[in-house]
Amino acid sequence: MKGSCRNGIVAGMLLCAFSATAADEEVRSYHVGLLHPNGVDVAGYSIEKRIGDKVYRFYNFGFPSLAAVGLSYYGNYRGNGPTGTVGVGIGSVLYGSLAYQWRLEEMDYLKLGAGFAAGVAYSGVYPVLAYEHRF
Repeated sequence: MKGSCRNGIVAGMLLCAFSATAADEEVRSYHVGLLHPNGVDVAGYSIEKRIGDKVYRFYNFGFPSLAAVGLSYYGNYRGNGPTGTVGVGIGSVLYGSLAYQWRLEEMDYLKLGAGFAAGVAYSGVYPVLAYEHRF
């Protein structure tokens, strides 16, 4: 692990996103809630691919945001911990969020936090409250 990848959420996303050598993990998930951080939507489907120690790139299809791409940082991908997301999409043109993730069961997670979006229909702060099932 590179020393710089141990820094906080923003530093981890910026410094580790493109310096990773192992891109070996891809996880698919569906989510529901108000709103999910990967696409600022109430229901959707995401594919996340690990590109660093704690950094994943994703693409997301959902409603009402349709499609989005971005980067996610996880303090602990498979457990409890902080998470941060930055992305661009069709509904929310540019957005970011900070949340806390709780592992409910083996592949089920609850995310709670807040984000900021600049979009076509809405710009401003939004809540993150979402259930996610990974497979």
